[in-house]
Amino acid sequence: MVNVFGGIFYFLLALGILVSIHELGHFIAARACGVRVLRFSIGFGPILVKRTGKDGCEYAISAIPLGGYVKMEGEDASSDDKALLSKTAFKAQSVAKRAVIVAAGPFFNIVLSVILFTIVNMSGISYSLPIVGDVVPGSKAELSGFKTFDKIVSVNGNNTESWSDVMISFVEKIGSSGKFDVIVRSDLGKGEKRTISMSLEDSVLMRNESPLEKNGLRPCFGKALNVVDKVIEGSPAQRASIKSGDTILSVNGISTDTWYRVSDAIANSSFDELTLVVQRDSKIYQTSLIPEKKQIRGTDKYRPFVGISAKVEKIEGLTKKVYYGLVDGFVKAIGDSVSMARVIIVSAGKLITGSISADNVSGPIAIAKGAQESASFGLIMFLSFLGAISVNLGILNLLPVPVLDGGHLVFLAYEAIFKKEPGPRIQMMLTSIGALLLLLLTVFALFNDIKGF
Repeated sequence: MVNVFGGIFYFLLALGILVSIHELGHFIAARACGVRVLRFSIGFGPILVKRTGKDGCEYAISAIPLGGYVKMEGEDASSDDKALLSKTAFKAQSVAKRAVIVAAGPFFNIVLSVILFTIVNMSGISYSLPIVGDVVPGSKAELSGFKTFDKIVSVNGNNTESWSDVMISFVEKIGSSGKFDVIVRSDLGKGEKRTISMSLEDSVLMRNESPLEKNGLRPCFGKALNVVDKVIEGSPAQRASIKSGDTILSVNGISTDTWYRVSDAIANSSFDELTLVVQRDSKIYQTSLIPEKKQIRGTDKYRPFVGISAKVEKIEGLTKKVYYGLVDGFVKAIGDSVSMARVIIVSAGKLITGSISADNVSGPIAIAKGAQESASFGLIMFLSFLGAISVNLGILNLLPVPVLDGGHLVFLAYEAIFKKEPGPRIQMMLTSIGALLLLLLTVFALFNDIKGF
């Protein structure tokens, strides 16, 4: 129950900030273009609190905290009424001014993301260097020539300083025809340089799948030995007499030379009995166990659980933390926002082609969960999450759907070309269709959220 209320709280907090900034963009642009603003409301529906400022604008907080709006003089006037409008009416302004006012909302969301990412960058960014910890047998990565402890230098000509950079490049390449080059250096980046040719043309990314592990790459967190570090009290492993320090040589006849192979064998067991060959000191013996079903936190799914953890030898230099100054942090924040916007646009295209499964479309439940989880790691992580969602909101609002800002820009483009507005009946029909599509998308996203959690 606490998690539910926590998710709702952080969801409403994030939404309130993002909507306020979005509507502030419309408000400031309207005032700058000489348009009189009648009401600036955070939320929809019945007004809870309102105050009229010296500028004559009514500032309000409304009951339904799922959006907001800026009400401008004459924004709903028909083309026949234009001659009767005052100079401060929205429809009395030029097409260019109206376009600026409409586009200012999404623009302010993107500006907010740059500001938030600048703060995050100045607070210090921890990078996981793109060093391969495991290459899954039979995967695209293995068939392409990746090796354990390869450091990924670049993907398709784009330098990769972190696993995040690699992931973005892989998302862009999923479902794309043809091969692309990945430059790697062996031995944790100290060895020879190689060029690997790879294709992700027939890959389809499902919900909660990593584009890296999907294609056989796992990040390196150290040297994961096939040696047991800890055994949980009362677990299937303890009942099978497995002890700390044991070396697991095979599971169900499959050689397990690293802990990844042990983990894979357990994960693929389907809760059936496992036969393990174990070495203790100089003696080798065989034992069997049946994994327990352990629920995956926050879902209705289960995973096999045997109750052992790996001994991992530490490898220095797998991560680094960089602190940026104001200027460098700001420049990087612009790049971060542009990269994120590009991924959103590319991913939307891949959703249409089917390279990214439609079950990846997330809704308010996923956002609430993400807001709560990021907040649990501290303010900086929450600001980073907020910046990412702000970019998403800005790009989403620029889609050419009539009920969104992008749809209004399409209408304005039509007016600029043909020197007249689309007919009111056409506008109403298209807006209704847009609203229906948005509603269906929201319902679909909610369904995905419920199914995924």
